[in-house]
Amino acid sequence: MLAVTFRFYGNLNDFLPGDRRNTLIEQRMADHAAVKHPIETLGIPHTEVGAILVNRQAVDFAYRLDDGDRVEAYPP
Repeated sequence: MLAVTFRFYGNLNDFLPGDRRNTLIEQRMADHAAVKHPIETLGIPHTEVGAILVNRQAVDFAYRLDDGDRVEAYPP
């Protein structure tokens, strides 16, 4: 089981429930999913995301997540 931490910035928080806005969200997943899938599972439409950083490195939606990754998503 992988544990990945997500943080959303700006108006991306509008898509999240109140208790998940502007905070770190730990998500557990069974496999090395592409980063696009858990972002959408959390309720953020991928079309609203302008930039994604994983461990402070820019990546695209196809990036395969690994245990301990920290994902930051920014609006355009």
